[in-house]
Amino acid sequence: MANDDPKHLKSDGDYVKLLAKHEPEIRAFIRASLPSSHDVTEVMQNVSLVAWKKFSDLDNPTTDFSRWTCVIARYEILKFRRGLARDRFVLDDDLVEKLCEEGETETSLRANRIDQLERCLNKLPKHRREFVMEAYAPGASIKTMAKRRGKKPDALYQLLRRIRQELEICVERHLMSGEGRA
Repeated sequence: MANDDPKHLKSDGDYVKLLAKHEPEIRAFIRASLPSSHDVTEVMQNVSLVAWKKFSDLDNPTTDFSRWTCVIARYEILKFRRGLARDRFVLDDDLVEKLCEEGETETSLRANRIDQLERCLNKLPKHRREFVMEAYAPGASIKTMAKRRGKKPDALYQLLRRIRQELEICVERHLMSGEGRA
């Protein structure tokens, strides 16, 4: 179903960018209500599909995408859980609803902390920032990094610990000063 309408293509591109940006928040919101990562993945796929189909209905995607998608996630979680109703270990729908409400609040707080962390990372000297990014890259190993740098792993663990403490202090300072509020 190719659609050559440039507006449609732009909307799809905007959707993909917003989903990529907010996917960790949305996934965390879903994870708060479902016990297994497999279930989270399944619901996330359903949420992505529903949101994509309804994206053109969203008035202000730039500011409302995350909250709007979490509302879709809430309904998809409840729908998914109804499908599991035969399982005796399924949580009560009222409890899931409460978890979803709390998750919505936490989503914006988490997004704010992530924004502040990015700000603080950018304040680090380039070599320290690159070290942190390398250390947290998928498949990274401190032992491998130490060998490549001719250092002992313990020395890199200590450096990483100090940088993490610096980042934590920086993030908290920004949040306490009000710089982290939208």
